[in-house]
Amino acid sequence: MRVYGTCTACEFEASGDTLEQLDEKFKRHFVMRGHKSYFYKEGMVQKIRKLS
Repeated sequence: MRVYGTCTACEFEASGDTLEQLDEKFKRHFVMRGHKSYFYKEGMVQKIRKLS
């Protein structure tokens, strides 16, 4: 099952097979852009995930 996420500060989107893969893609984006969180959809609910 693919997991899709969108940065909360801009329109950057990424996908992965697991949340861990999604985290890795967003960590690279966050280092370059200085953003800190993204949201992803789990079922019908959108959840925010913050990386430190």
